[in-house]
Amino acid sequence: MDLRCNIIKFYQDYILNELKLMNNPKFDNKITYNSLLYLDLIDSTENCTVSYIANALHIAKSSVTLKVKELERLGLVEKKQSKQDKRTYYLSTTHKAKDLFKVYDLSLDHAVSEIEEYYSKEDIQKFNEMILILTRHFKLTVDEELKVK
Repeated sequence: MDLRCNIIKFYQDYILNELKLMNNPKFDNKITYNSLLYLDLIDSTENCTVSYIANALHIAKSSVTLKVKELERLGLVEKKQSKQDKRTYYLSTTHKAKDLFKVYDLSLDHAVSEIEEYYSKEDIQKFNEMILILTRHFKLTVDEELKVK
């Protein structure tokens, strides 16, 4: 397989793994894949707000507000009022959500451990640089496409 095919295959396998975990009755998850994406975004964004998510996903703030309220009811997200601007609320994931992430991240953690065991720090640094190139192009392409339309 070539590089492009391997990247696509990785993405598909990663998504399928998450979907299989979500649908496994052992975990009794009451969240949708869409909810999982929100949780990932909230967890990885410092001082995350409803407005930030709406802008990042190019969707209505009201839609994000509904989803955040659902995640709060499930005990996965909490809001904290900003000390500087009382109109702003920051979103964060709860311990319950972080425990859920541990299950979803298990395969990734095993893969990272294996890579660190078999590859040099220089090889891993090069791999990190490649991932950053992919990330940059995905962000640029989406932003450029949306500006065109």
